[in-house]
Amino acid sequence: MQQVPTSPAANQNSVSHGRQNELSAGALLPPRLNIVRRMRRAFLSICRCGDTLFSPYGVTTDQYALIRAVQREPGIRQADLGSVIFAEPNTVTAMVSLLEKRGILRRRPSPTDKRAKLVQLTSRGEMIMQRLASDWQPMRQILIDCFSAPGGQEALALLDQVYEKMRIERDKLTAPTLQTPAEAIDIPVRPKRKSTKKMHRAV
Repeated sequence: MQQVPTSPAANQNSVSHGRQNELSAGALLPPRLNIVRRMRRAFLSICRCGDTLFSPYGVTTDQYALIRAVQREPGIRQADLGSVIFAEPNTVTAMVSLLEKRGILRRRPSPTDKRAKLVQLTSRGEMIMQRLASDWQPMRQILIDCFSAPGGQEALALLDQVYEKMRIERDKLTAPTLQTPAEAIDIPVRPKRKSTKKMHRAV
């Protein structure tokens, strides 16, 4: 039986209906299957928007967060920046070093602890921060509007709850134990292979 060719419009409608069915099916999935994906999608959307917005200045969203933290607390210890912007120490060090080379930040030794470095903005950094904050204001207002809507405060409270519960679980996972993960499930550890170079030398 010969198939009747369909028009592009009909094909498009078919694809659209298929997509709607997929979205409807996704909406019916248990919430636990969508939580992490939705949170990650929202976070990455904010970061990518910031990266695009700040690209003319050669600054990323993460770097903006760091510059903002230093502006709020001039002379902050570099070691304390990680807990403020939720970044690993190595990441903070790399960002501070880069922004220092660009003349946005400067570091100086702490007068009370020579091992510690205090971070502050340069005059150039202050000027750039003002422009960044001004450009970010419309995006910030969008987020404020989103969480000012009904249910917004509850959503923020849930995010705080997720952070606290995951922090507790991570502390449990990183706590010292008597068994390694491999030993806990009885995975045999491979013996170290002898170097063939040493064997040839022995011969």
